[in-house]
Parts: sequence; C-alpha cells; structure tokens
Amino acid sequence: MNHETIMRRLYGIGIIPAIVLDRVEDAAPLADALCKGGLPAAEVTYRTDCAHDAMKAMKERRPELIVGAGTVLTTEQVDSALDAGAEFIVAPGLNPEVVRYCQQKGVPVIPGVSTASEIEQAISLGLTTVKFFPAEQLGGIKTIKALCGPYRNMTFLPTGGVNPGNMNSYLNDPKIFAVGGTWMVKGELIKNGKFDEIEKLTREAVLNMLQIRLKHVGVNIPSAQAREAADRYADLFQGSVRVAPTAFFGSEFVEVVPDGTIGEKGHIAIGVSSAERALAFYRGLGYEFDESSIACDERGYVRLAYFKEPVGGFKVHIVNN
Repeated sequence: MNHETIMRRLYGIGIIPAIVLDRVEDAAPLADALCKGGLPAAEVTYRTDCAHDAMKAMKERRPELIVGAGTVLTTEQVDSALDAGAEFIVAPGLNPEVVRYCQQKGVPVIPGVSTASEIEQAISLGLTTVKFFPAEQLGGIKTIKALCGPYRNMTFLPTGGVNPGNMNSYLNDPKIFAVGGTWMVKGELIKNGKFDEIEKLTREAVLNMLQIRLKHVGVNIPSAQAREAADRYADLFQGSVRVAPTAFFGSEFVEVVPDGTIGEKGHIAIGVSSAERALAFYRGLGYEFDESSIACDERGYVRLAYFKEPVGGFKVHIVNN
C-alpha cells in the first residue's frame, strides 16, 4: 500500500491500539482478537526487545492487519520496524532526523507534539498529521481545538488518557485523524491470555465510536398520495413535514419518496458517527457496497453509501448522523 492508502485506512479504522508485548507468542492471538473485534490495526511499541518479532508474527498471522511501530526513537528502530513489515511509524516526540529518514524510506510517520512550536516544525517537514501526546494531561480536545485555529491544515492523533468515556469527544471533531488507546489491550489481559476479553473490548470500542442507530425509513408511495402520507407520518410522530428535493420527510423518521425506485419497498438509513469509518467496519465484516452509490463530503470522506444487497425488499444505506 502507498502512503495515502495507509493513512486513509488508519483514518477509517479510527482507533489505533497501542500495544506493549513481552512475549512473541502473544502476537498472533492478539492479532486475531483485534481483527475479530473490528480494529485491524496495531501500533506495537519499541518498549520491549520483542517488538520486531511481534510485528512480524502479527502480520504473518493477519495480513489484513495494518501493523505499525510505536515509541520509535532512532533511525535504527525505523529499519528494524520496516524489516518486520511495519507500514507506519509513530514517535513520542518530534525528531527531525527520524522524520526525514522515514520520508526517505517512503513510510508514513506520525511524530508526537505538545506545543505550537513543534507543530510548526512538523509543518516545515511537510507533515499534515501529528500525534498529540499526552493528550488529556495537555488539556485534551479543548487544547487541540485552540491549536487548530492557526494550524488549520493539521490533523491530530491524540494519545495518553484516551478511554471509552472521552474518545468520542475527540473523534467527533473533524481535525482528529484517529485516537490511540490501550484500554482494550492492557498488559494484564495479554499476559493472562484473555484474548476473548480483548476481542470483546475491541468490539465495544468500535460500536461506541460508530454510534450506530436507525436514522429513518424511506417508503415508496405513489406521487399523488405522497404529501398526504408525509403529513400523516408527521402527525403520528408529532413532528413537522420537511420538503426535500426528491422527497417529503414526515418528521425526521420517515422519508416519503414519490414514485420511489430505491428498493422494491423503500430504503432504510443507518445513521453513524462517521460513514467513512462505518464503511471500513462493515467491509471488515464481509459486507459489500454499491460502489456507484458512494457519496463523499468536501474533504473526500464518505458521507453516504448503499449496501450492495437489499434486505427484505429494502435497500439499506449508511449515512453520517
């Protein structure tokens, strides 16, 4: 994969587990747990001597897993990581020598910053994504939003203190590239071989991020009856009718499509916090999408996409909440 493809995939995954492994034999079952849980990404940190072999084992077990190296401090560690199959590099701080070396090697690098001066240094090196560390100790999303004022083209990977309770306060901001976390891959869980628990925590994290819900049901109704039907639905839900270019919304729960042709009976909209990330999640589960239906926002990220196969006569699509 090229640089752009890797970064796009990491954005789509949304949560990057930061992992410390003491035993190589734990790498393969951990890779299984992450992929089964819906997070096919891993940042294996160079905090132990087995990081190189662990990354290699994870990639061999799960080729679809995007494996990266974390806590990279030297160019020698970059070489070690690339030899192990690492596809991205994360550093706790901004070392220009390491950044330039990664750029020469053609591997994405996300160095850590904590100040405006370091962000400007990252910009001078041609970077558009940086790690914000330690995020919570530095003021969290409020600090990031303040920094985004003068540095509007920068996106952030906050790590340090990110947890299930606060991660969406980060991820709901468009300047957040992804978040890094350790709560689903705690050392004690790995040490005790509780990979089923890791898979469970991983899936919970993904569902927490996506915020999946029923957004509305679209019904196909003959044109002559459409407005009356919308009025009735609006009254039933004690809402109002919203007129859209090709439909009437009878409250926001029912979309009445005059002489509709989307689906035999209509369509169902699944609302998600990020259609880009939901697309990656559902594809990981084996679902296919109608590629011609995919619509993107001004940033080039997916905002709506129809699944390829209808369900019970209804076409189904994901859409941003």
